[in-house]
Amino acid sequence: MAAVPLHSHTLKPVVLREEIRRRRRKKAITSSSSISMDQITVEFVLPTATWGSNPDSLQLEVAGNWTVEQVKAQVWLKAVTSNLCPEFYQRFSPDHCILLYQKKGNLCEIYDKHQVFQTLDCIRYWRALKKDVGKIQLVPRPQPSDESLQYQRYLNYLIGYDVTDVSNVHDDELEFTRRKLLTPRRIELCDRDPKLYSMDPWVTRKPLPEHLLSKVSNGHILVVIHMSTASHTIKVSIDDTPAQVLASFFNKTANKRVLLGIPDNVCETDYVLRVCGRYEYLYGDKPLQNFNWIRQCLKNGEEIHLVLETPPDPDLDLVQKEDWAQVDDCTGVAGTHEQLTIDEKDHERVFTISMWDCNRKFRVKVLGIDIPTLPKVPEFVVFIEASIFHGQQLLAQERTTSKTFNEEVLWNCWLEFNIKIKDLPKGARLSLQVVCGKQPQTPNSKGRKTKSRLLYYVNLLLIDHRSLLRQGEFILHMWKMPEKSEESSSSINADKLTSATNPDKESSMAIAILLDKYCYPVVLPKSRDVGRDVGAVGEESEGGERGQREMPNHLKKQFEAIVTTDPLHPLSPEDKELLWHFRHECMRDPRAYPKLLGSVKWGKQEDVLATHRLLERSSAWDSSGLDVGLAMQLLDCHYSDAQVRSMAVRKLETLEDDDVLRYLLQLVQAVKFEPYHDSALVRFLLKRALRSKRIGHFLFWFLRSEIAQSMHYQQRYAVLLEAYLRGCGEAMLQDFRKQVEMTEALQKVTREIKTMSADKYDVTAQVVFQLRQKLEILQSSGLPDNFRVPYDPGLRAGALMIEQCKVMASKKKPLWLQFKKADPTTLSKDPIGIIFKDGDDLRQDMLILQILLIMESIWETESLDLCLLPYGCISTGNRIGWLSS
Repeated sequence: MAAVPLHSHTLKPVVLREEIRRRRRKKAITSSSSISMDQITVEFVLPTATWGSNPDSLQLEVAGNWTVEQVKAQVWLKAVTSNLCPEFYQRFSPDHCILLYQKKGNLCEIYDKHQVFQTLDCIRYWRALKKDVGKIQLVPRPQPSDESLQYQRYLNYLIGYDVTDVSNVHDDELEFTRRKLLTPRRIELCDRDPKLYSMDPWVTRKPLPEHLLSKVSNGHILVVIHMSTASHTIKVSIDDTPAQVLASFFNKTANKRVLLGIPDNVCETDYVLRVCGRYEYLYGDKPLQNFNWIRQCLKNGEEIHLVLETPPDPDLDLVQKEDWAQVDDCTGVAGTHEQLTIDEKDHERVFTISMWDCNRKFRVKVLGIDIPTLPKVPEFVVFIEASIFHGQQLLAQERTTSKTFNEEVLWNCWLEFNIKIKDLPKGARLSLQVVCGKQPQTPNSKGRKTKSRLLYYVNLLLIDHRSLLRQGEFILHMWKMPEKSEESSSSINADKLTSATNPDKESSMAIAILLDKYCYPVVLPKSRDVGRDVGAVGEESEGGERGQREMPNHLKKQFEAIVTTDPLHPLSPEDKELLWHFRHECMRDPRAYPKLLGSVKWGKQEDVLATHRLLERSSAWDSSGLDVGLAMQLLDCHYSDAQVRSMAVRKLETLEDDDVLRYLLQLVQAVKFEPYHDSALVRFLLKRALRSKRIGHFLFWFLRSEIAQSMHYQQRYAVLLEAYLRGCGEAMLQDFRKQVEMTEALQKVTREIKTMSADKYDVTAQVVFQLRQKLEILQSSGLPDNFRVPYDPGLRAGALMIEQCKVMASKKKPLWLQFKKADPTTLSKDPIGIIFKDGDDLRQDMLILQILLIMESIWETESLDLCLLPYGCISTGNRIGWLSS
């Protein structure tokens, strides 16, 4: 039976009563619901345990299919009926408290109030420990301290966005994700090697290219090691580790310690090697030839100069303690269909409904649209086009009638889609578009097609981050379609996929819709127990037999041609049918995965379940070699399925840091194609950034730049950036603060200079004088005395050399700046030359440079040195950035 909406009258009460009686009779003769009706004994430690003579705890038999909210309400009810502390339990609601439990010495919070109790991580944990009675604490909801509020404001400043602002969200996904990302962050911080993290050696596993090997004499190189004002040159093998180089240096200079200023009571283990003039360390168990700086020196024919110094203090990377309790990874995970189904259960004991019980078609009621100021579109009519997408695959589409475009247009009509609720996949989005066309001029023109134009759009994920089907009324503020001449038109294809709504509520178009409302939460199950579902077994065995049939020889050539087709070339319906028919054959060849997964009918529950089973059983993907291009294909906008995207990320886990940096720009963009804020890709980026300061540095600027320029994805990127900043350590936070302060100060100066010589390409001496005067004031009024250069974190810039700074003769009036090098060990007297630009989107430059670097790495593996010298470039905000001069 389909779950019935509250405002639907398709079933009469008599029919409902008959259905309930039928279920009760069926329940009496079957025990198949026993799993979902398990009774779990839990001892609840009360928040009033310390109040005088009150009992410390209550014991409760909890039904496995109760929600967390229901459990809390039952505890509260028992406390009230037992007349415990009426001044507390009758005054406050259950929401006043949170639920905590102990796991391996950590305090974990049961966070999702809609979660079915038997799917909680604590239940699995207690069962593993063979505990008959679990223990849960109820504690008053903690309020943030002044210190943590101040720290949050500091993080918001660095992020460039207030992640605590929930004024523009229609659910708790933002806060939910912030809490859930605490767990992977804590795991990463526990496993992090403090010394390795503080020095962050930049190494590669790739073999030394032939053209560099030819510059090495018999496998040995000369290294100049500096100590105070003295230096010593030693010959070392390219296969030596930094520790072996240090041991060799101390052996060869045993009689020169006084000259070199090395105390007698120290040895090689008390020191590390750093590149002269750069904050780049040679540390760890990798041979010298694997260090990128060594390779760069060999490539440029430069001497290798290193400085001997004590290692940096790992305590500088201390992380501020979290106020939050940990949220386990089971949070937000739905139960199986068998746990959630209403079939064969007493309706009085039902608190959630499985979506797969909902056999009726999905529908939406379009109430109307409203805009404060009507755009200049005279004699236009509008209609709403409502589509359901999964990735780029259209699952169903309907539209309203056309009406004259006014400040308020009302339809008040239901649109029923040709897709059943049970077939909606996770990640399915309802796309609502306001489309306009010209009013027919004459009666004869009514039948003619008029050219329509998309004016506004907005998306709503039909299944939320907790796997709950959306219900009830929504007022969604829509995004305006940019004109072709506008800058934002270049990113419109990605922007149109966002599930965020327009934060500009005052002037934006708003659409009001109504979704069916049910008596209970409707949940998308995480899986189906195939062994308990005869129909599913039959389908699977039949599909398996058909799918595993040997591919005939005459089709093998066609199959190979399909697999090797350009990824940008769309497949025909016949090609898709062939791939799906021989899906088991496809699963043996990882190259076919993007094409096969693009052929799945994501609007058919049976096909989705069959695909998931295929992915779970296949080992070909994990055992195949790393193909970054293949994995990246599965992370583009065509794939919204979490299992598919997780599989792609699993492949990327084997990437070394050097390659993560190489593809970081694309990986950050791919986050836009995730349906939800929390994803395997987001967690991958967070983990890798917390392991490497270099990756973390570039992730910070890539995210901050997107937050400043892309309103459509601000919240998602801000949540990821906050999660990183809470784990990167104090030293990195200080570095980011200095860079942000420098960027803001220079942006202010650039804009003032531009107003002085607007629309002029030439620059007068007066403008240069004004620039130097402004820089002088800046330098004396609290600019950071040194900072890491945003496009090259190994370089630290010091004071401005004001007399060498100028304004460049260009329309955007970029600043030509010269900085002293802040590192006293630098051997070159050349200043650090930087161009600061305001008015251009440097993300385009970054993309071209990235392509060149990838091409260079491909050529190098073939021992081809094309002598490329890519310049440093990074976007640090909305059309602002830094370039090397």
